Amino acid sequence: MATDLTRGAYSGKETHLYYNSATHASPTWVEIPRARNISVNDGPALADVEFHGSPNTSQIPGYKAFNGSLEYVRSRAADTVYDALKTASEDGDIIELMHLNAPYEIGGVTNPDAKGWTAPCIFGQFAETANGGDPVVASVPFSLADAYDASGNQIAREPYPASP
Repeated sequence: MATDLTRGAYSGKETHLYYNSATHASPTWVEIPRARNISVNDGPALADVEFHGSPNTSQIPGYKAFNGSLEYVRSRAADTVYDALKTASEDGDIIELMHLNAPYEIGGVTNPDAKGWTAPCIFGQFAETANGGDPVVASVPFSLADAYDASGNQIAREPYPASP
């Protein structure tokens, strides 16, 4: 065994997704353990531009975009996580999400090695499938919400941990 080598990457199964069940100022992060296939689009959206005298269009960077989707595997038992996500979608409520490359806490202590992002999001329409022997899966799109804190400051997608 080469003791001087370390892993350079991590897999999707090692990531952790959470939602904030309390306030932005004093969050309580609840893990979404039955989430899978988390996909995020983050960066400048590209816009087609037509130029006079040119037969082609070109693309230029436009507004920055942050959106994505997740799949949630429903539980047969009481599922408070599903209920919270579904209620936020139906009510149009902002739900703060956090996606990390390691657990948020280990033994009740915040994990200093966890890195990722937090963002105030709104969920789109839940699309649920129930095919044969497959689990019942809800596909849930989300987008960055136009969110403000109690002081009127806009809350955007932020790296976690926050930069000093």
